[in-house]
Parts: sequence; structure tokens; C-alpha cells
Amino acid sequence: MKNYNKINIIGVLLLMFSIGCETVDLNHLNDPSELTPSSADPELLLNNVQLRFVNAIAYNEDNEDGINVRAAEFVRMQHLFGAYVGPFSMSAGNLDNLWTDLYRESLQDINVLIPLAEERELEGYIGVAKLIQAYIYVTLVDMFGDVPFTEALQGNDTPNPNVDDGESIYNTMFTVIDEGIAAINAPGSVMPNDLFYGGNKAQWIKMANTLKFKMYLQMRLVGDFSSEINSLINQGLITSAIDDFEFKYSATASTTGESRHPYYALNYDADGADDYLVSYYVNLLKDDKGFEDPRLRYYFYRQIAETPTGDDLPCEDNSVVNFCHLGDFYWTRDHGDDDGVPADGLKRSTYGLYPIGGAFDADKFLPVNENPGAGGVGIFPFMLSSYVNFMQAESALMSGTTGNPRTLLEDGIRASMNKVLNFNLGQVDDAFAATTADVDNYVDFVLSEYDAAADDVARLDIIMKEYYIALWGNGIEAYNNYRRTGLPSDFSNHVGTPGAFPRTFLYPATVINTNSNISQKEISVKTFWDANTANLD
Repeated sequence: MKNYNKINIIGVLLLMFSIGCETVDLNHLNDPSELTPSSADPELLLNNVQLRFVNAIAYNEDNEDGINVRAAEFVRMQHLFGAYVGPFSMSAGNLDNLWTDLYRESLQDINVLIPLAEERELEGYIGVAKLIQAYIYVTLVDMFGDVPFTEALQGNDTPNPNVDDGESIYNTMFTVIDEGIAAINAPGSVMPNDLFYGGNKAQWIKMANTLKFKMYLQMRLVGDFSSEINSLINQGLITSAIDDFEFKYSATASTTGESRHPYYALNYDADGADDYLVSYYVNLLKDDKGFEDPRLRYYFYRQIAETPTGDDLPCEDNSVVNFCHLGDFYWTRDHGDDDGVPADGLKRSTYGLYPIGGAFDADKFLPVNENPGAGGVGIFPFMLSSYVNFMQAESALMSGTTGNPRTLLEDGIRASMNKVLNFNLGQVDDAFAATTADVDNYVDFVLSEYDAAADDVARLDIIMKEYYIALWGNGIEAYNNYRRTGLPSDFSNHVGTPGAFPRTFLYPATVINTNSNISQKEISVKTFWDANTANLD
């Protein structure tokens, strides 16, 4: 296993000066959170806020992983090695880093930045900081449930902050988002050259509205928020790829920092891939509909034109597994398979071109150390226009909000296809590229299934399955959706002894060991919006 080095700040600014806003270099030297507030540079502070936020969400390393890894493992988007709680999956100890990145770095720097920006009349900085602050707290509630808020980040004044109820934090974040929007819209507001939108006011406002929409949809089972959602639709959401809320990585790598997509850094090196792809998820694109999903060769990359046998196929003759081998040289593992790991790092199938900037699968069958693909120039997709289409489809179908759910389902599929099929086009071999006819055939198939569905539950299952496929690279929203809806309904079984399905994360060890007011909770504890009574597995 390899380590993904933590990020710092100076390299980002150097890269921004040299290449603008297209990609971001995470090879930094100084941590601005160590500066005194009076000497702090607002630009440095805001960049550290963003970078630590991204790191807490997206990093993928030697079991000290970001939120996305844990969430993706639960919902069959990333291989879960063993039980849901265990030494190679979620434990209190391996959640420490992400908690530190969010609380002691991003949120603490926001607390320093906002009064500094107020003093210097940098309204745009305040607005962006508050929107990121809201996104962080919403994510913390979604993943952990009740977390410190009102007593948090007060240093020695409150060394053992109590947790706040998740619903109260959500309600406060609606106010924080509105404050962020007002600051950005303030006359003459000075915007930062931020790492997401480069200071574009309109795009930040759409992101803010979309975050609120996501929160209301998340609460669909505990209240009627249809009027609020309709108002946000009218105000403007992320409905075009140009407005996607995503973090862009570059191809820069060094021994002191890492600017490439973290999944690329872990899986495209001399030792080969660390992660296994999950058989269920690959099969969704390979065979589930009876023909290949147009995104198949963009999502996954095969390193070798051989079928696994012997020690490379430890699941052979094991009647418990769902998909021991998928065929067509796809080397994958079933959900929860904890068999021993053979020396197959340069054989197992791995992440492809989208979204990590890996290799497009053009039947080259070269190991990743010989085919670096796009060099890690990828994205972390926080909130894409395709996601918003699927969210609107769910809301229209189940809550009667604006829009035709069938039309929005089609819009979501086509937006996802456009995003994936046009991603790093220079890496795509035209002989293997998906065509417009391929996309049309796929859309027609899904819509015919939708039209034949017996009821709204069956129709929602189709919407959520297509959303799940479009979410490749973002396990967080898939985890949220699954807890709320229990869909997709055809998840493959865990092949071992999984333990209870986590309705929330454990609290990190650093919290329960140092904070006398917080005790560890069971993973069966739900966050406030999870009113789904189904038993998940």
C-alpha cells in the first residue's frame, strides 16, 4: 500500500499563476493555519480551506482514507475488504485524518478568515467561505449524524465540545448559505480567485442553490419541502456542465506533494493497482442491460488479456460469491471478499479515464506502469449537472415538484454521457469511442423500462440506478441515496459476515479519546433525515 502525501499551499499558488484555473497543483510548502490571524493572507487561508476540504473528502491511501472511500465501500462502488467495520474498512482510528482536515484545518481557517475578510471588506471571500462551511457541516451531519457545532472550534475555552443535533445544524446551514449568497451579491463584492470557480459569482450562487436543494431532497422523508425546491429551481441550479461543482487535479507529482487525482496516485505506479474494482458495479455497465454501457471503457481499464486462474482466482469454487469472474478479462472482486491478495497489482482491472485521469480502455492490455493514460488529470465530482437532473427526477416523481420525471431521467443520462464521453478527449481512441447511436440506444432502453414500470416505486428504482451509475467517482451521494431510498434494489450480497450496515460513520478515535463529552455510538444510529425503515445490507 502506498501513502498519499498531505497537501499544503504554496505550490497551488505557483501553479495557479502558471496555468490559471484549469488544474491545481497540490504541492505546497507552508500551512497558513500556522500563521497568526493578523498576518494571514486571505487568499492563502481560503485556498487551504478548499484544499483540506477536498483532501478530507477524496484522498485514498493506506487505510487513512477520505469520506468518499468509506461511503463508496458501503455501496459497492469500491471494494470492501471484509466486514463494514474492521481493520481494512471503517474503524474509529482510520477516520482521524478526515476529521482533522475538516475541523482543525478547513473550519478553523474559515473562523480566522471571515473576520479578517470583514475587516478588509472582502465580501466575496466571506461568501465563498460560508458556502464551503455549509457544505462541510452538511457532509459531517450526513456521515456522522450529530456532531460538534455551537461549541466547536473554541480552543481552550471549550476543550470538550458537545455534539449538536443534526437537524438543528442543517437548519442553521440554510441561514449560513443565505448569508454566503448575500455576501457574494453585495455591491462591489471582491471575489477570490478560488480553486473551484475562479471567483465566478453566478456559478457560486448556482452551487449554493443546488446545495440547498440537495439538503431539502435529503429531508424528503421527514417533511414537505416541495415549495422550497420549486423556488430553488426557479432561482437557478447547476444545470449545465460548465457550472459543475468539481475539483480539478493536475499531472504534477513529486516526493513532497501530490497534485494528481488521489485514486490515480494510488493505482498507477510501478506496483500497479492497489484497489480492486467491485464485480457488481462493473457488471452494471458490462452486462446488466444485455449490451455494454457507452461509459464502460471510460470508467474501467483492463491491464491484461488473460483470464484469472489458480492463485489469481481465490474465489474459484466458492459458492457464496456472486461474481467470481466476469469474463472479457475483467479482474474484479465481490463485495466483502477478504480472500488473500495475490501479486496481481499489474493484472487486476482498475479505474479508467473518467474521473481519475487514468487510461482509456482501447484493448491495449498494458499494465498501468506502461500506460499512464491522462497522468492523473482528473476531477472529484462533488455536484454535477447530471446529478441535479436525477435529483429533480426523484423530487418530481415522489414530491410533485416542477418537471417531468421521465424527461429529467433522460436529461440526467444524456448529461452524464456527455460529461464522460468528452472527458480528456485526447486520450480516447476513436476506434473504441462511444457513438451517438450507442447513447441513443441506451436512453431508449432505459426509457422503455421506465414506461413499463408498474408503479412509482419501480420508476424510482430506475431513476436511482441510473443516478448511481452516473455517480462513478462520488460514493458519498450514492451512500446518501441508498440510506434514504434503499435503491438500487438489486445490490449484490456481501459474500462474508458483514455486520450491521452503517447508517452513520463511527466517531473518530481522536474524538472519543480526547473529548469527555462524546462517547462512541453504534453504526446503526441514523442521521435525522434517514427515516427509511428498510433493513439495508
